[in-house]
Amino acid sequence: MTPELVIFDCDGVLVDSEALSVAALLGMIALAGGAVSEDVAYEHFLGKSMKSVREILLRDFRLDVTDSHLTAMRVELMRKFREELKPIPGIKEVLPKLDVPFCVASSGTLDRIRYALDVTGLLELMEPHLFSAAMVKRGKPEPDLFLHAAASMRAHPKKCLVIEDSPQGPRWTLGPR
Repeated sequence: MTPELVIFDCDGVLVDSEALSVAALLGMIALAGGAVSEDVAYEHFLGKSMKSVREILLRDFRLDVTDSHLTAMRVELMRKFREELKPIPGIKEVLPKLDVPFCVASSGTLDRIRYALDVTGLLELMEPHLFSAAMVKRGKPEPDLFLHAAASMRAHPKKCLVIEDSPQGPRWTLGPR
């Protein structure tokens, strides 16, 4: 089957941001008075929306993350992105060669997605087809974001190819198993 649409996750698929994101998250957790290991951060938080991360931190780690903690983390993350973020090797060459429509569907905010794509030189290849977990009620691992992207791009969900690297993504399938 040739897909009608290719839906790319952003972090870890288009941009090499995961280590930078985890470092910023660990800094925020420390600022909020908590501590988790890098392994725990990758296992529990990677690929999830900040809303989900906050809920997990409160529920499982009894750590209340305030809006000021989030703001400090976002400032640090944008600094890290500006100075260190790189595209995944080869992605700039592959995207223009795709013969089907494609888009981004990510747990990050639209501003964060746009910024990451901009500093890596990918924004002009992807915009305006950017979709954020903030656009749907339930983020990953639920399929809502990918279904929203498919509907917005006028593609049948069963004819979409999702490129996802996070364990938060592949708990479901849009098409036949």
